[in-house]
Amino acid sequence: MAKNGGEVWTAAGKSQDDFMLKDECILLDFADNVIGHDNKYNAHKWVVGQPRGMLHRAFSVMLFDKSGRLLLQQRASDKITFPDVWTNTCCSHPLYGMAPSEVDQPEATLKGQPVGVFHAAIRKLGHELGISSTDLDVNKFAFVTRVHYAAADVVTHGPDAPWGEHEIDYLLCYKLDIDGESLSMKPHPEEVRATRWVTKDELFRLMDEKKEMPLWSPWFCIIARKFLETTWWGSLKDKKAVVKTCKDWATIHRFDCPDHLAVDGVGGGQGHATPFLDDLEKQVRAAPKKEAEILKSAFRKEMLNDIATTTSVHGRSGSSLKQGAYGKVPTHSHSKLDQLLRPREVIAALTLKFAPKLAGLRDNLGGSTNEDVRFCDDMLCKVSRSFAAVIQQLPAGCCIDICVFYLVLRALDTVEDDMTFYAGNEGKKEQELRAFASTRLLNDSMEPIRGCGEGDERLLLENFGAVARVFASLPKTSRDVIQDVTQKMGDGMADYVTAELAQGTQDTAAYNLYCHNVAGLVGEGLTGIFVGREYESRSIEAGGQLTWPFCSGENHLGLANSMGLFLQKTNIIRDYLEDYVDGRAFWPRSVWTKYATIDDLGDFTRPAARGGGDAKCIDTDHAKSIVTKGASHRALHCLNDLVADALELVPDALEYLSRLKTPEVYRFCAIPQVMAIATLYECFDNEEVFTGVVKIRKGTAARLIVDTQKGHLTTLQTFRRYALLLQKRSSTCRAPPHVQQRVADAAAAILEATPAPSLIQRYGSTIVALAAVGAYAALN
Repeated sequence: MAKNGGEVWTAAGKSQDDFMLKDECILLDFADNVIGHDNKYNAHKWVVGQPRGMLHRAFSVMLFDKSGRLLLQQRASDKITFPDVWTNTCCSHPLYGMAPSEVDQPEATLKGQPVGVFHAAIRKLGHELGISSTDLDVNKFAFVTRVHYAAADVVTHGPDAPWGEHEIDYLLCYKLDIDGESLSMKPHPEEVRATRWVTKDELFRLMDEKKEMPLWSPWFCIIARKFLETTWWGSLKDKKAVVKTCKDWATIHRFDCPDHLAVDGVGGGQGHATPFLDDLEKQVRAAPKKEAEILKSAFRKEMLNDIATTTSVHGRSGSSLKQGAYGKVPTHSHSKLDQLLRPREVIAALTLKFAPKLAGLRDNLGGSTNEDVRFCDDMLCKVSRSFAAVIQQLPAGCCIDICVFYLVLRALDTVEDDMTFYAGNEGKKEQELRAFASTRLLNDSMEPIRGCGEGDERLLLENFGAVARVFASLPKTSRDVIQDVTQKMGDGMADYVTAELAQGTQDTAAYNLYCHNVAGLVGEGLTGIFVGREYESRSIEAGGQLTWPFCSGENHLGLANSMGLFLQKTNIIRDYLEDYVDGRAFWPRSVWTKYATIDDLGDFTRPAARGGGDAKCIDTDHAKSIVTKGASHRALHCLNDLVADALELVPDALEYLSRLKTPEVYRFCAIPQVMAIATLYECFDNEEVFTGVVKIRKGTAARLIVDTQKGHLTTLQTFRRYALLLQKRSSTCRAPPHVQQRVADAAAAILEATPAPSLIQRYGSTIVALAAVGAYAALN
């Protein structure tokens, strides 16, 4: 990969394959802003996950001789993209990391002086055609305009071509002072098959007849028909004349290449890319003052379209679709066979389903004659099927308190999460969030919010008066805690209503603060209720090893926050794709930008960012080899960095659990924690995080729930088991050495906090089973 400091390009000893792997294309958004870089292989792959490749900067040189003839070249048969086609004099790419620099900023383009592109043109004219740089003057290049086009190489590779071009092409004219035959050229045989000087009439005769020259590049067909034929050829006296007549520096002309794109699902490369640029051009021309907004929206749509080609494949392969993210994000589940091969998990799942009391899950909430309490109990089971039983098993003295607390926060979260109900009226949404604790929570007769959220969450909001009435019946200590946390959380959510979160939180401090606002505060609230109801001592209000800026005094409630942040960070890691598609992502920019090659969090969804992970979505071995070649594991590097960050919270979470004395409260707190460590391990070094939502086996979840009944030592052994697995994989996971070490250190800290199991703990169940078998044999 090229260095940003700049290196002098050389073709010495390099093959076409070397150029594709080592040359770094300049990646762009639809407004021609530079957003990153990647190698030519990755930029030109038209495959599932990036059906139109990656938009990058290019240039096309039209070299005219003294008499006005244009030099054409036929691309060599060795070229990977569009071999053997006839095209303009030279067409290639300015590169990232070159000296002199070939990266131009918008100001240079708008002034008609994209000097970086000029340098790239001189470099490639020398490489491809053997034209010496001494025979060219950088100041004689006339930049005319830009063309945005996309075309799969169906001519060479057929309708399912894995290669194509998606470029914003800088069009350059150069007028020689000599006849073409006097120009010293030595075409490189791996780059150029043939050359020919043509007049205007000759060019269009050859293009129309397609006998002598049957194959033409799609970009040159656009250039010739849209520009050369109508205006340019008559303005070739010199650079000044070309610029005066033809300059159009501010415009990006957009054209589809229909012969190279999909029609009725056929063609358009491996990802069956469809036309879109003609429509985009119409939108821009119809509303030129909104061009920036239109192009930003179109680029975002392009990123989501790339993701949809991947998720549709995974959805067809058996993954269910997760709600949210417009229903487009699949959930990656384990196979039934994989589950059935784990009998202990199957037994745990059957126990929870048919005999929950044997697992310690007794319902201390049901059976009330109060209509509002019954509504809360019923709604709890609907909006939290997995967590309802854990709340219901709490002691009767605080069970309803926690149920109400959960429903209040779920209602608040529904208001925050609905991105359409308040669209265009975000101020009202912000006001609702800030006032929720002081209005709706305290006034059961207030006009409900109607139409916000989906399904049962919408029903909860529309009948929230019932929750408010039950809230009013709680002890003052619980009411004070619930109202305080609701107010703080509502304010925190309101702060993010208009925040730009499409690309994540700004840095790790903002990441931690967000997690505190949505989960750390929950930990504080639960702690307050447990202590206020006298089920737990004030020792759980203490600070831990980690110090948080949002905790008052001597890190007051630090342990509770660490516990909450561990859960939230695990959820954020797991929900990467869903959050990105929803336009509200939380991975910190200060972390992910260290790994991404473009300035967009969606970079990690592309197969080129995860080792060509979608090779399994492509039918032929040849196409699979193309997808994997040139790809990196940068998505997994970032993922594993964030996993390490979350793992560092575990010792504090375990310390909090160790201070709990009421068994039901302990289970209530321990179950989400063991689920989190299992989910985090499932996400660790897992490409499927970037193609859907990763889930642990249902049997694993059942076993974890059942095991918490055995107490803290068993919970510690659960964490120890996962820490050992993480430690074992830390040195081989796809991450830089410092991240591998961070994972190993975090796993070591967990092992230090969890005692090694005794022989009885390790082999007890096996000994019991063998003893039973022995007794049966002796009796018979």
